[in-house]
Amino acid sequence: MIRTTTTVVLALAGTALAQYEITIDVENPVLMPGESTVVTLKAGFDPALYAMAGIGTGLVVSTGTVGLGDAAVVEPMDGPGHSAGSPSSTGYDGIIAGQIHSASAGLYADPTNPIAFWEVTYTAPLDVAVSFDVDLSTRTRRYDVYVQRTSSFSESHLIELVEGSATIHVIPAPASASLLALGLLAAARRRR
Repeated sequence: MIRTTTTVVLALAGTALAQYEITIDVENPVLMPGESTVVTLKAGFDPALYAMAGIGTGLVVSTGTVGLGDAAVVEPMDGPGHSAGSPSSTGYDGIIAGQIHSASAGLYADPTNPIAFWEVTYTAPLDVAVSFDVDLSTRTRRYDVYVQRTSSFSESHLIELVEGSATIHVIPAPASASLLALGLLAAARRRR
């Protein structure tokens, strides 16, 4: 009985530690050649606080920017000064997202938790002979949260942040699909 109680307490403590986290959602984590998926970054925070204020992060991609395109900051996190970042040898650097919150002016931030703030499309190469993984992770330098609805004050929770990670698995086309394609090509040539 004591062992069960200890396990529950440790599990609850672990949950509390992960309240500030970036999650990387991959719409379709298994791709065949030429297929695409949308990768979305989301910011989570302690539900006792009001809303996400601002994020400064980067997406580290094991394959660099090969296959990545259409990067964009997602509304409502596309406030003044936002940036979709810039491609680099390691992925995307300089992603800046945030939203305005001014209770005195009647401008209220979206309190969605977690809130999507950035997305990019990944397309698998056409010439996949061997399966491979595309590992994704975040590297964050700013993570600010609005404390309450009635105040424009925000505070940093970077020190408590759990960085995001995900994997896209790219697999070759099944042999049957390749044989079907070859058969259709041969049939088309015979018709000429």
